[in-house]
Amino acid sequence: MIQRIQTVYLILVAVLMTLAAVLPVAEYFDVAKNIVYQLDMRGFVQLNPDGTFLSAISTNPVTFIFGIILVVTIMTIFKYKNRKQQFRLCTVNFLLILIYTIVLAVVIFVGKNKLVGTELTLKIPAVFSIVALILNYLAMRGIAKDENLVKSMDRLR
Repeated sequence: MIQRIQTVYLILVAVLMTLAAVLPVAEYFDVAKNIVYQLDMRGFVQLNPDGTFLSAISTNPVTFIFGIILVVTIMTIFKYKNRKQQFRLCTVNFLLILIYTIVLAVVIFVGKNKLVGTELTLKIPAVFSIVALILNYLAMRGIAKDENLVKSMDRLR
């Protein structure tokens, strides 16, 4: 059934990953030039002190992985009739979120090294992928519990 707790977990995964992509994850402030760089779904975005857009450097791998995560999460939600396939998709999603988190961390710290003389400030959406990873694991546990319950009911017949 679609109203199981793992569906709620998976919806929260989709919402958190969307928020992590839309909101800025990190901010770099160049004190000498008084310029702010933000890392979001568009990549590294250079902003004026008043917040207006100047330019962007794309980070396509992070955006690509995010797109795959969102598609797999939504597919997993609607595969509720086939628990084995739902569990497999959840496992794939877990690995994708883990890869996304690692790639995002690498991009954040490589950006820090490339933008010499800037101060790095991590924003709250930086931890959304870690929370999504935990929620995805809880969904996997819920699916496994449901599968074990169905198997135990089949043994009683």
